[in-house]
Amino acid sequence: MKHGPLHLRHPLLAAATVWLLMALAACSGPSEAELLASARALLDKKDPGAAVIQIKSAIQKNPESAAARLALGKTLLSMGEPVAALVELRKAQELQAPAEQVVPEMARAMLLLGEETKVISQYEDTPLADPVAKADLLTSIATAHAVRGDTAKADQTAQEALLAQPGFAPATVLQARLKAAAGDVDGALVLLNGVLAKDPAHEPAGVLRGNILWHSKKDAAAALSAFTQVLGANPRNVGAHTAIIGILAEQKKPEQARAQFELLKKALPNHPDTLFLQAQFAFASKDFKSTREITDRLLKAAPEHPRVLELAGAVQVQMKGYAEAEAMLARALKNAPRMLSARHLLAQTYLRTYQPGKALDLLQPVLEGKQPDGASLGLAGEAWMQLGEVKKADAAFALGAQVAPNDTGLRTSAALAQMSRGNTAVAAEQLQALAAEDAGPRADLALISARLSQNDRAGALKAIEGLARKTPDRPLADNLRGRLLMAQGDIPAATQAFEAAFKKDPNYFPAVASLAAIDMGAGKPEAARLRFEQLLKAQPDNHQALMALAELNARAGGAPEDTSALLRRAVKAHAGEPGPHLALINHLLAFDAKAAITAAREAAAALPNNPDIQSALGRAQLADNSAAQAVATFRQLVSVQPRNPGVQLQLADALLAAKDLAGAKAALMKALELKPDLAAAKRGLVLLALKDQRPQDAMKFAREIQQQSPKDPLGLSLEGDIEASRKNWDAAIAAYRSAHALGKSTDSAQRLHMAMRAANKTAEADQLAAAWTRDKPKDLVFRFYLGDAALSKGDFALAESHYQVVAGMQPKNALALNNVAWLMLRQGKPAAPALALAQQANDIQPGRPQLMDTLALALAAANQVPQAVELQKKAIARSPNDPALRLTLARLLIQSGDKPYARAELEDLVKLGDKFRDQAEVASLLKSL
Repeated sequence: MKHGPLHLRHPLLAAATVWLLMALAACSGPSEAELLASARALLDKKDPGAAVIQIKSAIQKNPESAAARLALGKTLLSMGEPVAALVELRKAQELQAPAEQVVPEMARAMLLLGEETKVISQYEDTPLADPVAKADLLTSIATAHAVRGDTAKADQTAQEALLAQPGFAPATVLQARLKAAAGDVDGALVLLNGVLAKDPAHEPAGVLRGNILWHSKKDAAAALSAFTQVLGANPRNVGAHTAIIGILAEQKKPEQARAQFELLKKALPNHPDTLFLQAQFAFASKDFKSTREITDRLLKAAPEHPRVLELAGAVQVQMKGYAEAEAMLARALKNAPRMLSARHLLAQTYLRTYQPGKALDLLQPVLEGKQPDGASLGLAGEAWMQLGEVKKADAAFALGAQVAPNDTGLRTSAALAQMSRGNTAVAAEQLQALAAEDAGPRADLALISARLSQNDRAGALKAIEGLARKTPDRPLADNLRGRLLMAQGDIPAATQAFEAAFKKDPNYFPAVASLAAIDMGAGKPEAARLRFEQLLKAQPDNHQALMALAELNARAGGAPEDTSALLRRAVKAHAGEPGPHLALINHLLAFDAKAAITAAREAAAALPNNPDIQSALGRAQLADNSAAQAVATFRQLVSVQPRNPGVQLQLADALLAAKDLAGAKAALMKALELKPDLAAAKRGLVLLALKDQRPQDAMKFAREIQQQSPKDPLGLSLEGDIEASRKNWDAAIAAYRSAHALGKSTDSAQRLHMAMRAANKTAEADQLAAAWTRDKPKDLVFRFYLGDAALSKGDFALAESHYQVVAGMQPKNALALNNVAWLMLRQGKPAAPALALAQQANDIQPGRPQLMDTLALALAAANQVPQAVELQKKAIARSPNDPALRLTLARLLIQSGDKPYARAELEDLVKLGDKFRDQAEVASLLKSL
């Protein structure tokens, strides 16, 4: 009645032995009873293989023998062949073998097959009269609970087993295992020593005791002694063999480990653990073909065994079968979410396939834990490096140094910690030494990260060269070199670097994307498009290329449905990847909220636990004015991410839209509880109080912020907002002025200027604007604001001058160019310059309805009315719910002489009533027809 360890589900194989045909007829030789008695004697001598032969002979005598089938099942189970054992045990059950004898054995076989859920569901309420059988079955059920992580239920069920049969050793061993897992190592040893005192040959107790001495007490010598004692009682005990092999490998004694493995192989050649060790040895010897053959064989019997899946995935990584590796490792993690080694290997697979975002998503649960391990932090640093997030990479490497300062692979991070403390010379020396010493790329990546964070581009290029020497066949170094050269403005050299990366791996998306970006910068969108199309010929389902093509189509002013089609292809190709789903949802949100909701629901069905997808669904529901549904979505998201203050802000927005002011306030307060310095939550609480006609509460909150953080301008800025809402302009100006004095920012300057204008203190406002633009000539956000402010007053000339400054300093600022063109038209200036500027804006950001509207007006002013009408129709197709676009179309139609069409458009606008503020002009135009 042996119960396997909780932490490992053994891989299983169907019996593969080929039996010789019996020479004797069924009617001759020993009887069935004699054969079974002989088998029992052989089992007592620890020779189950010979016992199986005798039992099978008995079955030939009587195929309907329940006793023989039961004996064969029990023996096969003891040999580590639960698949074949379960077949025989079920036959015994069908032949009416006593439940007390067959059910406990079946439960144990199912445990070894990883069927814990079935053990619980099928047998938790199974009554057995025999106390020993009942205790045996309860111990299996307790083991199933423990494997599933319900240790409380496991301990309770183990106690029930001991109540059924006091002193039942397997239940006591399970309790010891639970104690050890909870950290009570000494308590576990007391229980095990008690079992071994009564039965020194009790193998599970001996093996567990050895493992505790090895792993928890770190006493390898005592552990070896314990495992040797187990093998003395039973040379075929696989657990003792595998543990001894592990200790010898840990002690760097490969020859002795191999010799021990040969003993195991001789004793149990077909045992799953033997085969698994054989696969591990083959992997260590880089015999990947043999490793794959063995793991394939193991997976046929136990297709969901996490350790076998992990090793099979590792083989695929080595053989560059990344898609297969990803699938196997994902299955391993699904079955054993806490298996950190599989998580690391899957993250490495993502990094090798240039999917750093997925690697970070995978590592996030570990990184958000109480104490992330060094390896996880190192992988996160590599992912951030691939994404070009140098500061985040540097932080990950630095934290890794604190967590594991003696880890060889993370000594690099220790140097980064020196760098963060300002010890630049020491850090640089350490990183140089580590990069030269470490055969892997991690030290080089950290060195590159450090150099870039110090803005030492020459040093970073030198470090990249070191990485290139270590990875001559991989494109990463060339890509990093290209990105650095591009940042320096050396486009020709950057192009050469990206092309070198592309030559090494034509499917390396970062290089393709970088080359396409250079094409776009050079005004060659078709060349950029061709690059992605060529990549798709080699990889038709490359979702990154499909998404890039969709973006190119949108930027070039292509039809929205074409962009949608590309993104839907990306979604279909990688339904389990959130990026394509999110891109499709965001694209649809711009013009069709209902379609965005449909896409978001499909995404949520494919990725039910992805918080970004849930957030996108909530945003789509808000855009569709489905506030109640949005609230439900964000509440669900809060249950998944209860510690995320950003989710609380989203929930507050949804509750506000649903007119649940109390609920919105609670969500904002929760966000502040999670992140006390969250400015958005503080501002939201003030605005909420104002919306609820509670200015006194709003002011109280603003004053509390001022007292808590007297040097933070936020409290004073909120006080200004409150006074402005009550049109107390002098008080608002005083508060904004104080806020601006604490922290001069674009926002504080805008608020103060706005309040001065509202108070008709024009001279003061102009003085502030002049001083700010003089002292901050590159603050184009403020300059744009001044243009908007002048425009709101109807001072078109002044507004144009401000927008002209922005356009002069930012020649590709489409909005500034558009506004200048529109203002020139409104002032009756020559059409040709306005048309040129409007066309330029549309070339920079094609397909934007508001820019198309201005261009249509410019075309009409230049006497190109038919072209203007067609362009305006396209603008409306992109934003069919914008009545302002339809009013422009009506004007253009009147200008073209198409009065019936114009009348139809205007009559549709009349139906909008108060929803459209320009009804007076609509009525005037209708009257003129």
